Amino acid sequence: MITKTNFIEGMRCQRCFWFKYNNYEDSSKNDPQVKQRLQDGEVVGQKVRDIFPKGVDIPFLRDDYKKMHDLTLSAIKNGPEVIFEGSFLLDGIFIRVDVMHKTPNGWNIYEVKSSSSLKSEHKDDVGIQWFVINQMKELKLKDIYVITLDKDYSKQDDYSTQDFFKKICLTDTVKSNQNNISATLSNLRNISRMDSPPKTRKSNHPEKNHKCSFKEHCWPDGSDEKDSIFKLYNMWDKHKLALFDQGIDVFNKIKDISDYSDIQQIQIESTINNKEIINKNIIKDFISAISYPISYLDFETYSEPIPSHKNQKPNERMPFQFSLHIQDDENTSIGPQTDNIEFLANHLADPRRDIAEALLNNIPSKGTIITYHKSFEKSVIKGLAKFCPDISTDLLALNERIVDLKDPFAQGGYYHPDFAGSFSIKKVLPALCKGDKNLNYDNLNIKNGGMASSAFRELKDMNEDEIQILREDLKKYCWLDTYAMYAIYTKLLSI
Repeated sequence: MITKTNFIEGMRCQRCFWFKYNNYEDSSKNDPQVKQRLQDGEVVGQKVRDIFPKGVDIPFLRDDYKKMHDLTLSAIKNGPEVIFEGSFLLDGIFIRVDVMHKTPNGWNIYEVKSSSSLKSEHKDDVGIQWFVINQMKELKLKDIYVITLDKDYSKQDDYSTQDFFKKICLTDTVKSNQNNISATLSNLRNISRMDSPPKTRKSNHPEKNHKCSFKEHCWPDGSDEKDSIFKLYNMWDKHKLALFDQGIDVFNKIKDISDYSDIQQIQIESTINNKEIINKNIIKDFISAISYPISYLDFETYSEPIPSHKNQKPNERMPFQFSLHIQDDENTSIGPQTDNIEFLANHLADPRRDIAEALLNNIPSKGTIITYHKSFEKSVIKGLAKFCPDISTDLLALNERIVDLKDPFAQGGYYHPDFAGSFSIKKVLPALCKGDKNLNYDNLNIKNGGMASSAFRELKDMNEDEIQILREDLKKYCWLDTYAMYAIYTKLLSI
């Protein structure tokens, strides 16, 4: 059965479609952020129903597509103005429609998304819906819409549900794309009958760099090795695949590395020779810009589709935690037992004012602020400044002192083969500080920012004992982020 979901996958890549159609597991579903987005989608879908008059809900009956189709046609015949989850089966294609609204001139179709912007896959989504429903003699279509969250709306005391949403009419776009939809379906039907996946990775979005959903099944053996062409830094997947198709699967098979960027050349040479490459001038330039006291700073944030607090926007990034390690001078050592300054918000309250004031009250008035991937921290501070205009000048002044600890690595000052084409702190830290059990994220219950974000949102549904345990886990994770920065900077000094 071709469903909306695997059709959208087929629009991205026909090879991935084969894996999805044949029920291969998509490992990304285990990602806490992916799970959170699915949950958010369900919340938004239920919230949208408040906008429409009371309607008939078509239940989901797993694998009984014909029954759901018949229930929908029966509902249409019985005359309700609104149908939720209307289901249609046509020539081996099955779709479910979030909202159908009957008007004097025909039915309007609404696809509901929890994102704050219209994406290319949303157009594919409504395109296949129109293709199927338009062939149903039982009803006449008028317009088709995607409903997204309105990123410009801030929650107010006197809000109504519809204030959170924006309706985007795509009727003309969808109609103009029906031939493409039909051709894609014909191709996907042929692929669905194949015993093995097609060799060609054909996409209906050749200008897009969609991430592969089935790397563990689709990509060749060895693609996760350090010397694999698929580990090349800052290269689109489609370019890596093009190299692979030319027979270049590992770095040793690259004939002329001068065709690659400077940092890619460093990566290739370091990996082939299995040794670190150091440019002390780049490291010295970075260190020379640092002044004491050094503040090692890290934020954690969450977002939610339907705002909980006044003047909060849908999907707005909300900082709820920071860790701050302070090194007074070059003779100051920070160890595993050294106290850090930490802030973790009350999960039931708006965290923004409290975290902004705590930051200003605790961070030194001078010296360098070291972060990792500084654009994130700087954007968080900008958001806090906008929310707290009376202290915005002091907050924005912090951004003038921020430097990015990732820079000396991404600029080629130090490369280790174990980086495997990534300069994330999760790759740099273990390469520089091998065997230090205090610097191992695997020892934590919360291991990354996505887990931290989801965990904080889960606090409101927990009892007091569970809350206390999870809050301690959050503190341990954020503590390690700033302690890790100190350890990395200390290593650069020794180099």
